[in-house]
Amino acid sequence: MTTNDVSAEGAHNPGPARKGRRSRFWRRLAIRLMVIVAFYCATGAAAAEAYVESVPLPDAPIEPQASTLYFRDGSTILARVGTVDHSDVPLSVVPKPVRDAILAAEDRSFYDHGGFSVRGLARALVADVSGGQQGASTITQQYARNAFLTQDVSVGRKAKELALSVQLERKYTKDQIFERYLNTIYYGRGAQGIAAAAHAYFGITPDQLTAAQGAVLASVIKDPWGFDPANDAHAAQVRWKWVVKSEQTLGWLKDDLVYPKVDAANAKNPGADGIIIDRVERELAAHGVTSQMLHTRGLKVITTLDATAQRAAVKQVKKKLDAQPDDLRAALVALDPGTGGVRAYYGGAERGYFDDASASHPAASTFKPIVLAAALEKNIGVNSRWDGSSPRIFPGRLGVPLKNHLDLQCPSCTLKAAMVDSLNTPFYAVTEQIGTDAVRDMAWALGISKKYGTAPTLVDVKGDPKPGKTRADIAIGRYAVTPGDLATVYATFASGGVRHDRFFVQTATAAGGERLYTAVPKSTPVLDKAAASDISSVLSAVVTSDKVVPGRPAAGKTGTQQWGNTKDNQDAWMAGYTPELASVVWIGKAKPGPIREKSGKAIEGETVPAKLWSDFTRDALTGSPVQALPKATHIGRTDVGDAGKTKTGTKGGESSDQSRQNQDGKLGFGTPVVRTAGTGKRLALTFDDGPSSYTPEILDLLAKNGVRATFCMVGEEVERYPELVRRVIAEGHTLCNHSWKHDDLGQMSAADARADIERTDAAISVAAPGATVPFFRAPYGSWGTSNKEGAKLGHTPLGWVVDPDDWLLPGADVIADRIETQLTPRAVVLVHDGGGEREQTIEALTKLIPKLKADGWTFDLPEKTVASHPLPQQSTKPESPSPSESSSAPPQSGDDDPSGDDPSSDDPGDGDSPSDGESPDEGDGTPGDDAPDNGNDTPGTGGPTTATTTGAPADPGR
Repeated sequence: MTTNDVSAEGAHNPGPARKGRRSRFWRRLAIRLMVIVAFYCATGAAAAEAYVESVPLPDAPIEPQASTLYFRDGSTILARVGTVDHSDVPLSVVPKPVRDAILAAEDRSFYDHGGFSVRGLARALVADVSGGQQGASTITQQYARNAFLTQDVSVGRKAKELALSVQLERKYTKDQIFERYLNTIYYGRGAQGIAAAAHAYFGITPDQLTAAQGAVLASVIKDPWGFDPANDAHAAQVRWKWVVKSEQTLGWLKDDLVYPKVDAANAKNPGADGIIIDRVERELAAHGVTSQMLHTRGLKVITTLDATAQRAAVKQVKKKLDAQPDDLRAALVALDPGTGGVRAYYGGAERGYFDDASASHPAASTFKPIVLAAALEKNIGVNSRWDGSSPRIFPGRLGVPLKNHLDLQCPSCTLKAAMVDSLNTPFYAVTEQIGTDAVRDMAWALGISKKYGTAPTLVDVKGDPKPGKTRADIAIGRYAVTPGDLATVYATFASGGVRHDRFFVQTATAAGGERLYTAVPKSTPVLDKAAASDISSVLSAVVTSDKVVPGRPAAGKTGTQQWGNTKDNQDAWMAGYTPELASVVWIGKAKPGPIREKSGKAIEGETVPAKLWSDFTRDALTGSPVQALPKATHIGRTDVGDAGKTKTGTKGGESSDQSRQNQDGKLGFGTPVVRTAGTGKRLALTFDDGPSSYTPEILDLLAKNGVRATFCMVGEEVERYPELVRRVIAEGHTLCNHSWKHDDLGQMSAADARADIERTDAAISVAAPGATVPFFRAPYGSWGTSNKEGAKLGHTPLGWVVDPDDWLLPGADVIADRIETQLTPRAVVLVHDGGGEREQTIEALTKLIPKLKADGWTFDLPEKTVASHPLPQQSTKPESPSPSESSSAPPQSGDDDPSGDDPSSDDPGDGDSPSDGESPDEGDGTPGDDAPDNGNDTPGTGGPTTATTTGAPADPGR
């Protein structure tokens, strides 16, 4: 190849030559950069050294100074906050396991670095550039900051912190620095230094601390309030476990530790002021102003609290509670609707750190305005009409009827009237129509937190019918909320639909005048202004009706949460507002239980809470100009309610859901019956989960007292005790299908549910050929599809009104008392035959039945809404039929009973009883007394009912 050839080839293939030139270029650039970096590192190091030497190292730490909290005027003192316990101890008295725990938590490489961590500084720099905060401080840096500097996050302060850290490392040994750190750091509870902390948390001197106790103290350094077990036991133990695990990973701890007993916290500022300090401390810490700064650096903190309002709160709470039993507790939260600033806050008095204003309780009827807000957003107006009959059956109630307070009736009721009378059934109906998600989302938007701690709000918890889901019981205040959150909700109504997030602090200023924090109130429009006006108009009518107007235009709502299945209450609320102040009052106990006045009268929302709210509002606004509430705008449709659509107004004013003949495809088909066939002072005993070994004793008891009852049979138990099925029929009692294994049919398809019911029918037919089974009682949690399938097969779905919960209650007397407490005319009473220990149930009924008869009660069967018929005779043991074999046509309303029974033969007429007090339809316990399925298809009048069942909440009432 010639030279020309090579040149030509290079011209056509320039790659290798170009690559060589690029390589030489990058080598020369790298060399130059290295020279530049080396030069600047050298000059930078010299400059850094010069800076370190220029920062003077103080001879002694800054002395702790108390901070002052002011009311919103900036001059009236609210409280003083500072460490009250501080004494230095030598490092030698602090046990090594305690020192190891603190090193593991705060600075694992303390004895190896020169005062700062390069990686930590880089991490902090990245965080600062991105707008966040990252401590990454060594123990030396923490000591420098806490002992000599302010706590701001400026570049200048950080530079000084590093310079002081380097000087400290040069001047003192590691042990000397660590000793100073341990004696300077703030541990919470007003304790500065390890000696004060050992006393505050364990009542001992530091030399007595164990490894487990040392881990507790190491845990609280990061967040002295949040990791104090007196404030958040769960968070404290999680942090403690992390510290212990860190020690074990490092090889500093070989033993497994048990979380130690920690002394209760003694409030340094007891009562309402102490709890406010807690709130202020948490809020400041969230914005970078640490607990140590608040307790040691002489800050000036201007809060949002109003001196007049706060004093009115303390005065009125004390005045109202002094006249009541000692175990009652109260909470009061008042907000400025225009900013969200807390104007008054009462979470308890003389109770250390516990804050009733931040504890959650069922909201009861104070939640109904949230339902109204959600309805207005869905274009449902306050003058739309709804069925306010009581009781009513709703699908979401799992067969348990819902009643209004005092059984108030309003078959065609506007939402405004329903709010004034605090009716439950209309708001429940609204919620089922618009969906529970709409109500829950509106509650969150208005101000209810989405979580309390780690637990989601406004959903069922474990043990409820639908864990993690929101049921329509949200409409009646089923779910717990805090007084603070509820105050934000009502403040949002008062502000015209704009939510202003709640806050306590306006500004925080260092002793030298440096501004450390300035609040920026957060506002979010969440509700149409016209809708908020309509809500104010409705709630204004409530306040006027309840006669709790505080001397100026106001709006509000009371609420009362029932205590279990009793006639007592456990929570009583009043929530309301004027244009310039929104406030919430709660009355209850530390542990839920009956709340009564000293006279013994049950406390309700319209009693003590309403009076407290009214008097507080009047006093808090003394001297303030009177402002008018907005006028109603009447948005939304009025033709969307269910009044008249549920066919209310049948004989006796009953809802047709409970009284009419059901018919497939029409409203209410498959609705459980909860009343007796006859009218008057009657009840129907229904025994579940049998037959069993206890059934003979129950039958003997019923025969002795001449009582007929309904027995709900579980298919597999029927196979075990066929002779008892025959005896039940022979002695004049009525049968009820209770599924094959008492399994939950709620998630089954219609075909599978039908097959299950048919299998149980077949078992009954084998045990008692030609038997009639008038009723179907779905297992708990299975109402709905299974009830409809039962009705198609000729069984009236059966519910109940009275449930003594005899699965769980200890003792016959308790069961008897629960039945008697819940009993109302025409009630279906649920007790158990099979499963568990039934001796106490039999004992309870042995005492109760004669007593009830002596009191004028008579015993009846439940009413029938579906025509029943004899089962086909079975000659072999039943097998589970396939869905395709389930072809029975549903009975039609008005069909004659194929069994041949004449309903009129047992018609008790107007409910009057013979002169001897016995009902004409009661059996005498002898065979052939009356047909087993005999009932009364004619509806009658009935009195008020109360409805509760295991897993279903008692109605909040009002």
